[in-house]
Amino acid sequence: MMNSIFPFRFEIARKAWSHDVLLVFVATPALDPEAFATVIEREVEQNLVPDEVVLLVRDPAFYATQQALGEDSQNVATIARLAGRATVTLIGYDCAGAEARRTHVTGPASKRRVKLADFKRRAITSIFNARHGFVESTATYHFENPSGRHTERFIRLSNILARGAEIAFIGFCTLPYVASRATTAYLDTPSLYAVVAAINEQRSSFAGSVPILADNFSSYAGARDYRFTRLADSLVLISASSSGSLASHLIAEHGFAPAQVTHLLFLGTDRSGSNIVCDLRKDARQNEEGVATPPSVEGPDGCRMCRTGSHAIKLHGDQFEFAGPQQESLLIAKSDAPAGLGGLMERFAGGGLFTVGLGKSVGRQPRQFNVEPIALLAHTEFQQRLDYVSRRSLPASLRHVIAVDEASVPFAQKIADAVSPATVVVPRGDLETIPASTETAIAIAAVVIESGRSLLDISRDLRTIAPKAPLLYLAGFSKTTAEPRREALERTLVQTVNPYPYQMIEVERMTLPLSSEHNPWAEELRLLIDPDVERLIPFRIAPVVHARVARLRRTSQALDTDLFLANSGTRKLSLQPGFVFWPDGVPTRAHSQADVYFTVASVLQRLRANAHRTQKSALKSNWFQQTVLAPENFGRFNDDIIQASILRAAHPYEMNLVDAPTDSRELGRLIRRIILAAGTERGGAAAEFLLALATSRLRLRRTDLEVALSAEPSSVPMVEFLRKVCATRLL
Repeated sequence: MMNSIFPFRFEIARKAWSHDVLLVFVATPALDPEAFATVIEREVEQNLVPDEVVLLVRDPAFYATQQALGEDSQNVATIARLAGRATVTLIGYDCAGAEARRTHVTGPASKRRVKLADFKRRAITSIFNARHGFVESTATYHFENPSGRHTERFIRLSNILARGAEIAFIGFCTLPYVASRATTAYLDTPSLYAVVAAINEQRSSFAGSVPILADNFSSYAGARDYRFTRLADSLVLISASSSGSLASHLIAEHGFAPAQVTHLLFLGTDRSGSNIVCDLRKDARQNEEGVATPPSVEGPDGCRMCRTGSHAIKLHGDQFEFAGPQQESLLIAKSDAPAGLGGLMERFAGGGLFTVGLGKSVGRQPRQFNVEPIALLAHTEFQQRLDYVSRRSLPASLRHVIAVDEASVPFAQKIADAVSPATVVVPRGDLETIPASTETAIAIAAVVIESGRSLLDISRDLRTIAPKAPLLYLAGFSKTTAEPRREALERTLVQTVNPYPYQMIEVERMTLPLSSEHNPWAEELRLLIDPDVERLIPFRIAPVVHARVARLRRTSQALDTDLFLANSGTRKLSLQPGFVFWPDGVPTRAHSQADVYFTVASVLQRLRANAHRTQKSALKSNWFQQTVLAPENFGRFNDDIIQASILRAAHPYEMNLVDAPTDSRELGRLIRRIILAAGTERGGAAAEFLLALATSRLRLRRTDLEVALSAEPSSVPMVEFLRKVCATRLL
């Protein structure tokens, strides 16, 4: 139900005394006793009894409200809640928003006559603050408003027009600037239609008033070409300003008198001589919650924010809309790794757990981020951790272990064996064999989970099959995006009507992106089988390219040591000692390319998840911001296998530098140097960089692409082939 009252608590203070007042603005023609009771109850509970309660109503409803306050049983009980300690005053306002009459309803005589000017400015400022009327910049961007000036924050009126009663109060405060003969209102933004509607609704309570028709002239962008008519019966409403420049233009160029132009919100110095409904500036006596430091407004030349590297976002249209995503670059650091990643890789690197699937993201074919169940169950470290979990968390009453899929049956059997011979494994398709009267514990076992849908499906079935059984969800290896939707899985699974929540246990957990069939290897395959590309394959490397195509087509067999395209067949991409995300000693022992790729993918996914937690270091991708990977990452991580892992693990929009000129230029030069060094260890990822460019996973500005492709590698046919592919497709 819409609240028909806008309450505002304020204090009138002088050196020797203060007066605590609760304003009750009635936004509807009649006072709603229930809404009135709710406001008084909340205020007394939270802020104690005020010195005075001022009810503000439309004058035509003044006497009816006075009578209702004395006769309506709920109103009488509400006033009694004040215990006779508060003055209750009723004020009626006229069609021009001025005080028409007032009366003392009950309580002690007021020690000060409350005026409308005591609260109007302060109340709108309170709404502005509560509804976050400012849109704030950050260290990386600020705003360029339609007038061309730069500022670190700006007022957006639509933010504060969120509640009906508050809009009605703002409309009441605007009434003094609406001439009685006015029939037309020109608005600088569509957000003001709500204010005009509130004005019309209140004026309709007064005999003889006529409705005002409104039209939007689209602020600065439309003021020059808009045709203003019937000026004598018109008014102009401007949402907000810091200088009055738009009002000055309308007065000077279109013939409006200053008294016809009204700013709803103002923060600055007005040179137009027009009206201001609410001056947002801080004032120790009249507006103590006002804005102490107005936004700095500067011309584009010499803007101090621009000098510090902040990017100016252009505000468009009459509602100050932002342009497309603003880019900032990110340099990956050791601290960006998910908690526990180093320990996990110390346990499992070289263990054959991690492979890259080439098939669809669902079904029997391996997923992109594939964890091999057989290798996991056979691994000594995993067995030890599973044994500990079994001893710590499996209840003695466990009699059924449900295997969510065929791969999880051996895992479920290990769990059953750890409890008792009476504990049985139940395949997913045999849930009906569990008696409905079962009250002993049931474990749902999944050797590897990603989205967790299989656990959710079984949990829903068990709520009807065995509603009284305590449930335990046990995942051998949980792949999580660490994003809110995935993190809500556990909260959903443990919910129950039984006395205590269910339990969710993950033996191993790794932050990873969701698997996708639209992955870099699928894009590589599409490129290599493209007829136009096939015609460019040199005879001497045709067998190598055809072997690569054949390998990528074997979708039933996941990749592990052959993830990346090498410059030549004599050397695969490899890791040097000192990989920052692995503990000392791990890089020098046996490991696979997939181990490195999974590590890099985990770090990048952690950075994506940070965007949901407002962390400073984050990969953001939304309508307003887009983080791209800084070219310096390929200098910091200069092992060819790490560079290739970044190129394959990053999303294309995280490597789109077309709108980042400096980053594009730097990376173009770096790729040129790598191509020139393709015959050495330093240029080991040359083929991978060119492949990323050819498949548009990595994008540069055309001039920088030309620089990168201007390098001519000597005696490295695969790199020269891919360089020609890029030139043919992209230039």
